[in-house]
Amino acid sequence: MIKVALIEFGNSHGEVLFPQFQFLEAHPSFEPHLFVSKTLKNRLYDYPKERLNFLPIQPRSIDYKMLHQMLKAQNFEKVVINTASGKKVRNFVWSSLSTSIDYYGVLHHLQKLRKSTTQGLINLRIKRYFFLAEYLSKSAKALKPRMQFQHFYAGFLPEEAGSKTIIKPEGEKWIVIPGQVEYKRRDYLALLRSLEGQKQSNLRFILLGKSKHDYGDGVDLEARIKAQALQGQFKLWDDYVPADEFHQYLAQADYVLPLIHANHPSGSLYQQQISGAWNMATALKIPLLLEEGSPGCLDFADAALFYPPHGLNQIWKEKEPRPRGFYQHKKWSFEQQMQAYCQFLLD
Repeated sequence: MIKVALIEFGNSHGEVLFPQFQFLEAHPSFEPHLFVSKTLKNRLYDYPKERLNFLPIQPRSIDYKMLHQMLKAQNFEKVVINTASGKKVRNFVWSSLSTSIDYYGVLHHLQKLRKSTTQGLINLRIKRYFFLAEYLSKSAKALKPRMQFQHFYAGFLPEEAGSKTIIKPEGEKWIVIPGQVEYKRRDYLALLRSLEGQKQSNLRFILLGKSKHDYGDGVDLEARIKAQALQGQFKLWDDYVPADEFHQYLAQADYVLPLIHANHPSGSLYQQQISGAWNMATALKIPLLLEEGSPGCLDFADAALFYPPHGLNQIWKEKEPRPRGFYQHKKWSFEQQMQAYCQFLLD
C-alpha cells in the first residue's frame, strides 16, 4: 500500500481535496492522508480523523522540517500539494533535500508556469502537475514540454444533507450564476442585454455569491436590473450566501450559466484557470449554458447548451430546448477520473 500525503498550506481549494482523497481511497494501491492548514478546519468535508492532520497557518522553517521528518518516519512515498504555488510551497519543498518522496502538485493557474520566479524554484522539485481541466493541461504541455501534466475534474462532492426549505415554484426555470458579483469575472451586462424586450417571466436568475464587497459590482448591477424593471427575475445576496441556501438553490437549478465570453475580460481570465461554476455544475450534473468558442467550452461539449457569441438571447427564445442527454461521456464517471488520476501517480 502506497501512502500518499495530500497537503494544503493555504486557505482555499479545500473542495478540490475531496475528490482526490476519494480517488486514492477507492484505488487498491493507495492510502491517502490529509495535511491541511488550520484555516480550513471548519470548511472541510468529513474525513476519517485518523487520516486528518492540521498544519500551522504560518509555518516556520522548523515546521516544514518536522513535516518532512514525519512523512519520512511514517513511510510516505508520495506527496500531492493541492495548491502547488507560492512561497509556503517553495519553502516546504526546499526544506529537505531528501529524494525518497515523489512530489506532485495541483496548479490552479496556468500563468504560474510563465513568469513566476517562485514557481521556477518549485518546478525544480515538482515536475508533475495536475490541472483541473483538459484544455489547461494541454496548454501547460505546450509551455513546458519537458514536464509532465495530467488533468482531472473536481466535480465529485458529497451529497448535501439537510431540510429542503426552498421550493422552486412550479413552472419557474432557475438559471444559477455562481460566484461573487464582479464584472471582470462574468459578463453580467451581456445577460442584461439579452433580456431586453424578453417577455418570459418564468426565468429566474439566481446570482449565488456575495454582490457587495471591495471588488464587487453588485450596487451597479442592481441599479441596472431596476432600470430594466427586471427585479422580479433576479435574486442577489449582499453578503455571502448561507451554505444551506447555496446548495438548495444549486440543486434545483435548471442550468448553470458561467457568463464567460471570449470577447470580454472573463475570456482572458479563464484561459488561465477554471471557473468554479464548472465544478458546481458537474458535481450535480446540471447542464451548462456556454458561449461557443469561450475558454474551456470543448471540455463540456456533452454537458452544455451552446449559444453563439453575442447570442445569449437565443437561449431565452427557446421555451423548451430540444430534449437531449447530458454528461453521457465516460470521462464524467468517477471510475475513469479515479483511474486516470491514480495512474499518473503510478507511472
